[in-house]
Amino acid sequence: MELKTLLSLVLGGAVVFFLAAVLLFKRLSRENTGAGSIREYEELRLPGKPTNKHAVYSVLQRMYVKVERIPPLRAYLNAIRKRLSLLAPYDEWKLRLETIKIALSAWGILAAAAIPLILLVRDPMTFFMMAIGIWALHGMIADVFVHRLENRLLRQLRLFLSDVRHHYHRHGMVEEAIYDAAEAAPHEMALHGQEVCAVLTASHPEEKLEQYYEAAPNRFLKGLAGISHLVKEYGDKKLQNDSLYLKALGKLATELNLDILRREKLSFLLQGLSAIALIPILFTKPIESWARNYFPAMDDFYAGKFGLMTKMAILLVILVSYVLLRSMRELDGGHRPGRRKPWEQMAYNHPWVRRVIDRIMPESGTREAARSDMLLKETNSPLRLEWLVLQRASACILAFVLALGLFVTLHAVTKHQFLYAPVKPETMFGRLSPQEEAQGREAAALDRRIMADVKEVKTRLSEAVMAELLKDPRIARDEEELRDAVKRILKKMDAVNSEYLKWWEVMLALLSGWGGYYAPVGVLLFRRRMRQMEMKHEVDQLLSVTAMLSEMERMSVEHVLEWMERFAHIFKAPIQHCLLHYEHGAEQALEALKEEAPFLPFVRTVEKLQLAVEKIPIRQAFDDLESEQAFAQEQRKQDYERLIETKAGWGKMIGFAPMMSLIFGYLVFPLVYVSLSQMSVYYEQIQRIQ
Repeated sequence: MELKTLLSLVLGGAVVFFLAAVLLFKRLSRENTGAGSIREYEELRLPGKPTNKHAVYSVLQRMYVKVERIPPLRAYLNAIRKRLSLLAPYDEWKLRLETIKIALSAWGILAAAAIPLILLVRDPMTFFMMAIGIWALHGMIADVFVHRLENRLLRQLRLFLSDVRHHYHRHGMVEEAIYDAAEAAPHEMALHGQEVCAVLTASHPEEKLEQYYEAAPNRFLKGLAGISHLVKEYGDKKLQNDSLYLKALGKLATELNLDILRREKLSFLLQGLSAIALIPILFTKPIESWARNYFPAMDDFYAGKFGLMTKMAILLVILVSYVLLRSMRELDGGHRPGRRKPWEQMAYNHPWVRRVIDRIMPESGTREAARSDMLLKETNSPLRLEWLVLQRASACILAFVLALGLFVTLHAVTKHQFLYAPVKPETMFGRLSPQEEAQGREAAALDRRIMADVKEVKTRLSEAVMAELLKDPRIARDEEELRDAVKRILKKMDAVNSEYLKWWEVMLALLSGWGGYYAPVGVLLFRRRMRQMEMKHEVDQLLSVTAMLSEMERMSVEHVLEWMERFAHIFKAPIQHCLLHYEHGAEQALEALKEEAPFLPFVRTVEKLQLAVEKIPIRQAFDDLESEQAFAQEQRKQDYERLIETKAGWGKMIGFAPMMSLIFGYLVFPLVYVSLSQMSVYYEQIQRIQ
């Protein structure tokens, strides 16, 4: 396609899109789309003289109503909405606005990437790879918007805690301090502040608090609500330098600041790695074109089976790197909140699928079942054992089918290459001239015709080929050319007949299926390895929570465990299991907790809780936290630095693996391979001359 034609198409598309956007804007501005309540709400939500910003927000709200009426788009909006619902659970207007903004941004970027792809790309394999890249880009766009909102809420919470401390000094009342702080807070934080205030002033605050625990988007808001409720119910307590409530707010703010700094630094070090992992998809075709232009002998490699296998291997490396990087980004919050119903659960509900999975699933009580259950708990996975087995079986079948299909495709590509590639002289190492290429294509067409004519011949094949060639008077005049043509056609026929699915290829496909069966477990093991790096960090957080609670009166070990369960991610499942069995025996439940989570710093924390069950108060069991506070803070800084450096190193290694695979696998290795192949042909020709 000429550049002038391409620019005309792009310009015409932009004009049409602009006119459609203007018409849609005017229509939605005038039309009442069943959103009368939205208009009334906007008058309260956006007071004052209407501005362009108000008009845009109004159009976006009406656009949300329009898009939601289309079933496929409604499912897409609901998927985004679920991820945002915990960040703005009390503001339907804000939730709709952020959802449609993310959706429109994702659609706009995808359209900008897809239109040139459709216009410029003609190679099916390249088109397939770029389509996968666009799909991955869509997930990255949604993650960027959601993480931005999460970080903004955390920064607003940091300022909110400072305002609560200031107003508590003025009033000395928890609910008044939170109410005044919420009045001055930004909109997102003000909603949560008002909800915490509603918890404190409710007639049944315990029930209201449990409801807020279910809706709170992070553990710091849960901690603020819980601490405020305890102080409201049982009163504050004066300590040496400060009050109990203010000291708890200070510890909460310290943990919040550490988490914000950690997120920002990790985000800075890991930013762009997912995009870097996807960039090789864009450069496979340019590298191939450059190599073919400057090294004509590379044509046979890229058009043959080795080129296709190399391209598929690079695509596999890109996908694996992308999945691992996504897993690293999701570790801070376990599985993402608001995730839709797992497809494994929906598939397992079918009776025939359930019968098959129940037959291959390890029996309860066996070592394999216990190991798989422990792996799911250690990674905080939302999957159950039967869903994991279904996922592994699906990955096994998919890998086997793809590998088998790849081998069949490779044979088809090789046959096509033998039949349609221009015939080159054996001593030719450069690029054919246009005249030579035309002659080579004529010779290839002649070979195809003769091969089709003698396809059914079983005996005296060479004589049959020669008889067909003698019908061509141009070849029949030259005896040497006739012999060369016979050899060439017989060689082609042997090569084409040898291109069938071999037994060892089926074995390799089975081996690929075996690898696919263990791939989900490999991802879980990687997640567990990343989470193990976070264990010391989480134990330090749990000790800070315990230090907050140890000074409070009427605080029991069970209450401490409940608070630890709200703050935990890695140790959440073991603590929940301990709480379920706590009433049947505290000592036995804590011993089981140590066995289920045998991480040494966590075991020491549990041993202190065991002492606090009957022998000594909780304050005495954790009295060393205050005496070693300075040392613990310095140690945590060093641990944070090591943790961030380690995760950044893993992320860079994974993120740059596709680029290195592209350079060495798609450029360096083909050059070496083709050079060695040409060198062997060159020496063979020299030996013939001698």
